[in-house]
Amino acid sequence: MNSYMIQVFENLIQTTIICSIGICLLLFLKRYLFKNFSKKFNYYIWLIVVFRMLLFLFNYTVVYEVKESKSNNAVGNNITEINVPTDNNFILYLAYLWIFVAIVIAVYTFVKYTKFKNLVVDVSYDIEDDDVNCLYKDLLKELNIKKKIELRGSDEFISPAGMGLFKSYIFLPDYPYSKDELNWILRHELMHFKNKDILIKFAVLFVKIIYWFNPLVYIMSNRINIDCELCCDEGVLNDCSLKDKKEYALALIKSIKMSKNYQSGILTTEFSKTNLEKRLESIVKKKGRNGIIIALILVCISSITYFNFEEISLGNFNTLRTRGIFDNTRVDLKDDNVLGRVFMH
Repeated sequence: MNSYMIQVFENLIQTTIICSIGICLLLFLKRYLFKNFSKKFNYYIWLIVVFRMLLFLFNYTVVYEVKESKSNNAVGNNITEINVPTDNNFILYLAYLWIFVAIVIAVYTFVKYTKFKNLVVDVSYDIEDDDVNCLYKDLLKELNIKKKIELRGSDEFISPAGMGLFKSYIFLPDYPYSKDELNWILRHELMHFKNKDILIKFAVLFVKIIYWFNPLVYIMSNRINIDCELCCDEGVLNDCSLKDKKEYALALIKSIKMSKNYQSGILTTEFSKTNLEKRLESIVKKKGRNGIIIALILVCISSITYFNFEEISLGNFNTLRTRGIFDNTRVDLKDDNVLGRVFMH
């Protein structure tokens, strides 16, 4: 068990290093190159890093199986293992500290979110306005959304919000919206569900729990939230006139002005006054290029790291392998004469 924990922790650190470089690279590219591409591209390109960070256990399994295969072949090919005695207790303590903190954060986040969702759902109410319900049904058909998403009124929110991964809701505050405002608000919330943004937000939250010690993960999370809203704005306003964009911008300003929502990272819309200028600027701009080829290149580069069989592990400094030197013999490197003969061979 201890050996397994050390190996998992080693792979976690390796994944952290690789993905930290990836985060820095994406931040640089998004600042100087990707700004010419669509908001949708800039949003979904983060999934390369997110999925890579979530699949570190898969990477460990592949590497472990390959090492086992090499070890078995070594017996038949006169491969010698030269063991360097070392103390892995420090790494083991770090591994248990990592998993303890991750569990605490996960439990706290789950309990907090569950209590909040249950409270909001319990005190919500049916919307009896036939015009609102008719508009909502028409938008569901227009956006081709098959998932059941309940539209509810709520006094817990003072700006619109959606939540729920499996059983989903859109909550409207008790506010006299105009028909045009309501149209853009509901389009915005439904576009989040159409884009599977809640699923992505939960994936990012899980990454934050696993890599709680990496500050770059929190920077990535904030940027993903910004890009999520920009992508949603772009999707809502696709092929819209300048007049429509102005109406949408006014509805957005009003919603952000009222916003004091629960900031959890797992609501569909979490308005931020600090990002208002950036979103308004994005609304009036033309849609950028898709950048599919660049995305495919980055995916291919990222996939190479899944199969890094010759990795350097934190706890594997106690095992050195050399082929064809000894004949099924284990040698202790504390013997300086033997060590000299190994390197002179």
